[in-house]
Amino acid sequence: MTDADKPPVDPEFRENAPTPTLVPTEEVEEGLRLHREWVESKGEQGKRLSFHRAVLTDAYFQGADLRGADFSQAILQGAELQNANLFKANFSEANLKGASLQKAQLREANLTSAHLIEANLQEADLRKAVLQRADLRDADLLESILMRADLTMAFAHGANLFMADMRHAICVEINLQEADLQGADLREADLSLAQAQDAKMAGAELEGAVLEKADFLDALGLTADQVEGAVIDARTRWPTYLRDEVVFESPDIERAAK
Repeated sequence: MTDADKPPVDPEFRENAPTPTLVPTEEVEEGLRLHREWVESKGEQGKRLSFHRAVLTDAYFQGADLRGADFSQAILQGAELQNANLFKANFSEANLKGASLQKAQLREANLTSAHLIEANLQEADLRKAVLQRADLRDADLLESILMRADLTMAFAHGANLFMADMRHAICVEINLQEADLQGADLREADLSLAQAQDAKMAGAELEGAVLEKADFLDALGLTADQVEGAVIDARTRWPTYLRDEVVFESPDIERAAK
């Protein structure tokens, strides 16, 4: 990531909070034009795009350069954002239900408390994105990149995370019930207090992952070999078929044995 790829810094941006409003097509097009100038001139010309609390249902932003744009609390249900550059864009509390974000560049984007129910995020780049408390129910994150993303307390019930790259991701208290994590790379991820009951775990890589107090009751396809190098504790809950194979040994017991 070079400085040329980053959006200009504008600390005084959006001081007011307008009421939700439907944005006309011509206003959307003009906003995109000004934002493009703002990005290309590094903030010297044009204007940073602000669709804070805007109604943009089914809007078309496919392939658009929206680095640093503000969509906080916007309504973007069914919006098309495939291949869009959304580096450091703000989608906090935005409604993106059913939106198309395939292969979107969402590195370091703010998706705090965003509604992403049934959104398509296949192969999206979400490295270092903030998804705290995001609603990802039934979202499709097939082969997405979530390295070092913050998914603290995210609700990903039934989400498709097949082959997702989640290395070093922060997933404390995440809800992964019935999620598909087959083949996902969770090495060094923090899954402490995670709820992963009935999740599909076949082939998931868990070397170095923190699984303390996590609940994997009735998870499918999980093996003792997968969790051998993970960090567990006495309160990590395993599927019935693994309870006799994975035993937590307290450091105190190990010291006493020596």
